[in-house]
Amino acid sequence: MKKIIDKLQILGIFSITQTVFQIGTVMIMAVSALAGQNIAPSPESASLPISFVILGTLLGLVPASRIMKWKGSKFGLLTGTVIGIFGACLASYAMYERNFILFSVAHILYGFHQSFVQYLRFVAMESVPVHDRASALSWILIAGIPAAFLGPLAGLHGIHLIPDSLYLGCYIILISSLSLQFVFISFLPTPKKSLNESHTTETESSPRESIRPFSYHIQNFGLWVSIMATAFSFGIMAMLMSALPVAMKTHGHEMHASTTVLQWHILGMYIPSFFSGQLVRKMTAPYLILLGIVVIGLESFAALQGTEFLPFAVALILLGVGWNFMYVGGTNLLVEQYHPSEKNTIQAVNDTIVYLIAILSTYSAGYLENKIGWLRLNLVSIPFLVLMGLLILFYLERNRRKLKILD
Repeated sequence: MKKIIDKLQILGIFSITQTVFQIGTVMIMAVSALAGQNIAPSPESASLPISFVILGTLLGLVPASRIMKWKGSKFGLLTGTVIGIFGACLASYAMYERNFILFSVAHILYGFHQSFVQYLRFVAMESVPVHDRASALSWILIAGIPAAFLGPLAGLHGIHLIPDSLYLGCYIILISSLSLQFVFISFLPTPKKSLNESHTTETESSPRESIRPFSYHIQNFGLWVSIMATAFSFGIMAMLMSALPVAMKTHGHEMHASTTVLQWHILGMYIPSFFSGQLVRKMTAPYLILLGIVVIGLESFAALQGTEFLPFAVALILLGVGWNFMYVGGTNLLVEQYHPSEKNTIQAVNDTIVYLIAILSTYSAGYLENKIGWLRLNLVSIPFLVLMGLLILFYLERNRRKLKILD
């Protein structure tokens, strides 16, 4: 009984820490474009801070991995949180001074912090016995549900917290949540083996001949299909999610309406994770990607029904569900493309491409929403969905022919 209680306490701390982390991240997505629009030199630049969050995450991936390997995962999580606190303080000062350049730089630091804390799920899985790791991952996934509600609400209440400076209060709240995050991380147990040490052991235990030349992977069509599925889903979701608050404000909706839509969107992103793993096993990854393409296609149709609250809400829920199916399917297909000894290299290529496309998507969101409007912005995803659908069908046909030849 004591072991069960201890395990629940450990997983509870991890889950609360993840919730606090995601509250800040969701709030950034909810308010950054609006706060940026308030001080930006032009409306087209409003989504630039969100692009910088993704850029900071991309830039921080390698340093975060190296620091966590050098000093341990707990030290890395604390270091990342301190960087996040500094970024939030800088963003607060920038809002007070109405300095858009400094405001954008602060978001790079917040993204850098995210590149550290995204390892929290792996640290949670390493802190429990092997047979409890699936349960640890579930606790981390569940943390996204309260964050879906609390993040936008924190942003909503922070807008007028400092009467003389709109949105400054949101970043004051962010400083508080990051400080709380630091406290919870300090109570986390230290895993016996770090994430990177696990990867090293796995690589060393793999036979040397299993490492194939990088030229093989470049020519591997399945690898590019999996990367494009993940990248397109992430890019489309990031573009529309970034544009949402500005689009709803443009069409006469108050921020509480956009926060509600964002809450349902994030639930659409996380809730399918409880059964999308089973769908992968039953449907296989390529067919789950196709299902995600269809769902995001329905999102475009729903968005075109008007600019009232309901079309916005339905469209963003479908966007979250479609993203989940494409992202989970793409990730599972990616795992099938490499040997354990090739893991680090291929995942680094995947992450780099995904984040680069996400940066382009979020940066273009503000510009496109301002130039062509919300309704036409939703049509931008259609050519990419059609292309992805054709790639998947070609991949399936190619595999069918290979199996036929082997038979």
